[in-house]
Amino acid sequence: MNVRPQGIIESQLVKSKLNVMEMEGKELYSVFQPIYSFSNQACIGAEALVRGRSEKTGFQVSVNECLRVPNELTNAEFSQRLNTLHLRNWQTSKIPNSWLFLNLDFQGVTNLSDICLGDLITKFKMQGYEVVIEVVESEISDEVLFEEIILVLRKLGCLIALDDFGAGHSNVDRIWKAQPDIVKLDRGVLLEATKSLRSQSVLRNLTKLIKEAGSVCLLEGIETKEQALLAMDVGVDLVQGFYFARPCKTFDKLLEGQELVKDVIESYPDYLREKAFVRGIQRKGYEAFFASLEGLHSQEILEEEMAKIGLLSFVKRNFVLDECGYQISDEDSSDEIIGRLEVFRKGKGLCWKNRQYFVKAMQQPDQIYVSKPYRSLIDMQLCLTISKVVRANGVIVVVCFDMAYHDKSTESVQITV
Repeated sequence: MNVRPQGIIESQLVKSKLNVMEMEGKELYSVFQPIYSFSNQACIGAEALVRGRSEKTGFQVSVNECLRVPNELTNAEFSQRLNTLHLRNWQTSKIPNSWLFLNLDFQGVTNLSDICLGDLITKFKMQGYEVVIEVVESEISDEVLFEEIILVLRKLGCLIALDDFGAGHSNVDRIWKAQPDIVKLDRGVLLEATKSLRSQSVLRNLTKLIKEAGSVCLLEGIETKEQALLAMDVGVDLVQGFYFARPCKTFDKLLEGQELVKDVIESYPDYLREKAFVRGIQRKGYEAFFASLEGLHSQEILEEEMAKIGLLSFVKRNFVLDECGYQISDEDSSDEIIGRLEVFRKGKGLCWKNRQYFVKAMQQPDQIYVSKPYRSLIDMQLCLTISKVVRANGVIVVVCFDMAYHDKSTESVQITV
């Protein structure tokens, strides 16, 4: 999906008094949180949210209190009134040529007539393609009704966004069934990714899955520059969060958010250089493993030298593969598997030809390959494998070392093996 660049200028940011909705001693009103694109370096839309204040005290009330359905209304009726409020206010202060993201409460929808979005879009003289309907994944229970509603929304021209993906009981099956235009990754996924390197890899793979399924990936809940750089690094398309802009009644801070987007883009090369520097130091440590293994006269001597390296506390096991990916050495392991079933056999004859540590080593015989962390079939523990092509008495083999993997904190640079 291509998003057109936005040329937002100050004169287009209209400041005006917004409409409110009085209900059960509360005054409800709309706020809009901008959503930005790294590629466009601009705002491409905004999510409509409800806020409120007490008519008696004038103080803000909680979001949960704002979303509490009044006794005299059904969930669907209350949702319709909120969306009417948002559409009316959007018409007053909207960003030109941009999307309005609206939440659809599936908990209040029992039949197609509960939606009424078509009537609202017509009433406010909008086009369906200007609206992105956010569907909260956890609220979907009736699969047939869900598919019917998606079909109706698409006939209106609306785009579909699957919200809060990665939270609660997220189901990848929703992506195949709904084929959403946009998938919004929950903030919880981002928070986990800031804690460890392995979690960052999970976020990267989730982003890749979403994009390969044909959807645009939006990451919400970004609150710091470091999180914004991580979002750019894992490849998300769109970003949303307090770092760029808080939900506001008007868009007078929009340009400040766009400048922050540009700053993240400008800072990204330095971010990559720092990551490459740390990886380079780690690789130097791995190279020492293979320094004594080149040019040995036999596989037996090779295995003896590998056994010495295997005495290091962080080396779990080592093994040798032939040119076809079959293990030709016995299992040399420092681990004793206690309290576990040895479901998978060990030693000579095992086939590892589909493993990246074999494939990559054979493709680049002069380079060391370092795998991503994975769960070993031998002991069901996390590890990573370093591998390299070595010649023993003229015979090409692939030498492999499994290393104990302890997830590294992102709060400090750890460069030890």
